[in-house]
Amino acid sequence: MAHDRQNNVTKRKRGRSKTNRGNADRISALPDSVLCHILSYIPTKHAVATSVIAKRWKNVWTAVPNLSFDDRLCLRPPASTYVPLRGFADFVHTVLLRTNPVKIGKFSLYCSRPTNLARFYDWIATALMREVGEIQLYLGQQSRVELPEAIYSAACLKVLTLDSDFSIQVPSSGTCFPSVKILSVRLENPEKSVTENLFCSCPSLEELSVTCELHDDTPPPNLIISSATLKTCKLTVRSEDMLFREVDYMLTITAPKLESLEIYSDLLGSFVMHDLHSLKKVKLDIMHAEWAQVDPYRAIQLLAGINSCKYLHLSAGIMSVSNRSYYFSSPSVFIQA
Repeated sequence: MAHDRQNNVTKRKRGRSKTNRGNADRISALPDSVLCHILSYIPTKHAVATSVIAKRWKNVWTAVPNLSFDDRLCLRPPASTYVPLRGFADFVHTVLLRTNPVKIGKFSLYCSRPTNLARFYDWIATALMREVGEIQLYLGQQSRVELPEAIYSAACLKVLTLDSDFSIQVPSSGTCFPSVKILSVRLENPEKSVTENLFCSCPSLEELSVTCELHDDTPPPNLIISSATLKTCKLTVRSEDMLFREVDYMLTITAPKLESLEIYSDLLGSFVMHDLHSLKKVKLDIMHAEWAQVDPYRAIQLLAGINSCKYLHLSAGIMSVSNRSYYFSSPSVFIQA
């Protein structure tokens, strides 16, 4: 009897072992295209690491269409944030040499520490030569970096995300990012000429996200968003040590096809809206403190510019300023329900 029980236990263990091996084999038996699709959702560092799983996986990562490089994944970063990471640039260079997709779907680069700009420009050039469709960039340099010239005219590029403050120069041709439909940029105290010329020069732009950082040691900017094709716009304005005084930054939006508008701001600036006839959804999340010396009519001016929208979300801050404005001046404003 004991002998029979022992045989049954042994058989069950063997059965589980075969089942586990079968599951592993089923994963490895998937076509390369499916494995590459799975690996495209993880950082390239981890995708390359799968090459040690088995001989079957050795070169799978070289055909992954999405490349994501992040120096924060390094195991032993230097203590100083101003010191470049050893080996990171070589790793990016090696991966670009060994990967062989005809087209790169997405190229993502996050450098939290300074990097060699010559190599950075080479990486972007390589990605563009492989007709990359999406680029996402962050450079932790100590000064503003010139955006590679080739990006401005790249017909293959459909999505562009600039998570750090790059120096953007609109080409003399007047056309910028000709095929980009989704654009996300971060600007620190931008000059008026940058926003005035940038967005209106993007002929295919449909979705825009702008994060504007305001600093106390420079004049507040005038932000101008003008586009004949824009459908969705999200603006975030952040400030440093400005909550206790009035800041006269101005935002002007001219977008006849705009359907969705979101504004998140630490400050109540001056807003001017033109030709927002297609507007359907608006969200205004604007801070306001009782001690802030802000002209309350700014809130009414903003609401008057979006009075054609169908759905409106207002934060407590904007409601507070609006109530003050109605109390002092009571202008006529109508928001459609």
